[in-house]
Amino acid sequence: MPSGRDGADAMIEVAGVRHEYGRGADAVVALGPIDLTVSRGESAVLVGASGCGKSTLLRLIAGFESPTDGAVRVAGGEPEPGRCGVVFQQPRLFAWKTVGGNVDTALRYAGVPRGERASRRDALLESVGLHDVAHRRIWELSGGQQHRVAIARAYANDTEVLLLDEPFGALDALTRERLQEDFLALGAASGRTTVFVTHSAEEAVLLGSRVIVLGARPGRIALDLAVDLPRELGPSLLRRTPEFVELHERVRSEVRAAAGEGPAVAPGLAAARE
Repeated sequence: MPSGRDGADAMIEVAGVRHEYGRGADAVVALGPIDLTVSRGESAVLVGASGCGKSTLLRLIAGFESPTDGAVRVAGGEPEPGRCGVVFQQPRLFAWKTVGGNVDTALRYAGVPRGERASRRDALLESVGLHDVAHRRIWELSGGQQHRVAIARAYANDTEVLLLDEPFGALDALTRERLQEDFLALGAASGRTTVFVTHSAEEAVLLGSRVIVLGARPGRIALDLAVDLPRELGPSLLRRTPEFVELHERVRSEVRAAAGEGPAVAPGLAAARE
């Protein structure tokens, strides 16, 4: 299935990419071949079963690894660490620093002048609901709060692209919903291009302006779907709309089929079970 968009405003370009781990008889092809273009300002969500290459593709875009074959370009240049903001599944914060200190460090590395850091830090923490905990140590925070700090730190670096690798996957349902709301609000305000990895079809439809389903290893694109929903309703009401339910069931069914699990459950039950 074609997986490109108009290249005139491309922010991320993945051309003929194939990636394998190991060598010789032990080599395992994890991804591809795959072609993908993500336009400026787009929110693309990669969804699929474990082992389908979602995180591998994210690492290639981030510049943490180089593809075995093909090419990746970000903002017209070669991908390299630091070109994109990255949020991992685990927060990976500096435990010996305060909440504010973690954000200050990111602002310093981003080249923000010392005199501007306090106001920028306060604004970032306010945006993720942590304006009153800047003085606290990381180990004093809940898991959800730590993830909020990680998101604020990622937005401290004024990159054009933000990559997120299942950042909410290990959280309880309520905390996950709150962080999804934070992500939607921050994304709308920043206008950044984002690539978000998840296992959840519901999360993919909720957060993406575009959903890309990867099939079983080696990961290839099984579905590339534009998502046009009345987001002004807010996440809670949006989940109840017929449009959301239909898209959710379609993506969920495709994920199951691409993973070789056969058809999804009967229409109308998929949304209730996930």
